Amino acid sequence: MKILIWIVSLVALGAAVAIAVAGPGTRLGLWDYGTGLGLIRQMALPVMIAAAASVAAFVLALFIARGLSPLPLIAAVFAGVAAMVPVKMKAAFEANPFIHDITTDFSDPPMIVAAANEDRKNPPDYVGDAPAPRSDMTTAEAQRAAFPDIETIRTGKNVDDAAAIAGSVVTEMGMKLLSDGPAEDGWAIEAAYTSFWFGFVDDFVVRIRPDGDGAIVDVRSKSRIGGSDLGANAKRVTTFMEKFEAASA
Repeated sequence: MKILIWIVSLVALGAAVAIAVAGPGTRLGLWDYGTGLGLIRQMALPVMIAAAASVAAFVLALFIARGLSPLPLIAAVFAGVAAMVPVKMKAAFEANPFIHDITTDFSDPPMIVAAANEDRKNPPDYVGDAPAPRSDMTTAEAQRAAFPDIETIRTGKNVDDAAAIAGSVVTEMGMKLLSDGPAEDGWAIEAAYTSFWFGFVDDFVVRIRPDGDGAIVDVRSKSRIGGSDLGANAKRVTTFMEKFEAASA
């Protein structure tokens, strides 16, 4: 019985490790992002089964194989945490449109300039009129339907003050500044956000233009690779808007 409990526990730990290394392996260049995401999908059911089996093994260890090490409990915890990864990813995939480019200005979105030639699979251009996959809407329409609160920010701050606030917010959000300075029609800030686990890089652009005594602030966030961003870019833009407005109050 003890041998069976050990085997179940080790299998559960192995399944958890397989999911855990999917991101770092991608980030280190051991495999591409498709392989990393595929590993998570493939291990989703096995790790759930392994987590349940580890709980059963822990119960057996308590009542039958007394004196056994806490390995079954440790395995159950790690497998349970790992099992939540594909569950949450699936929920995010179903809750968000299949898009990866979010902007506050559909007709004249902020341009990606500083990072235009960086390694990417998604071109820097905005294609709001392109059909959104798995939908009968365009990319712009899909964004409007899913994130109606994402819109141009209007502030009473002048361009210089708004730019200073925007730059501070971008830095506070953990993004790497690529450029920050005057543009032809105002001010532009470009930055890049790198995800912790997979190392996915998203471009982030803030454009500030004069509007009377104040300014209008438009934002854009786009993934360099991938079709669906699971709502990450919209969340980033929303976070920026909230922080900018709070700092401007």
